[in-house]
Amino acid sequence: MTKYVSNVRFKVKKDHHEEMLKLHEDFNLIDYKGALSFQLIDCGEGKYFSTIIWENENSLVESRPALIAFLDKFRSILEEISPELGLTDPASGKIIFET
Repeated sequence: MTKYVSNVRFKVKKDHHEEMLKLHEDFNLIDYKGALSFQLIDCGEGKYFSTIIWENENSLVESRPALIAFLDKFRSILEEISPELGLTDPASGKIIFET
């Protein structure tokens, strides 16, 4: 099966970065069946995105409720990206090239 990736872009309110980092340090791949790796990327100026590599698309689909529950833990400390996007900008898709 084809590996899948999910990304979520978000911006943290000023003075809440440590709280967000602590929550992400507690993120445990074991809680998400089919998750292969997790990365949190600091883009500067309070902007971040997280990436999870999955065994397949179905693994992501089955984990969505748990992922949303995780996001709900820190949703209150996020800034709106834009009126159209809201607090997060998620994207996912199959990996078509990997080295």
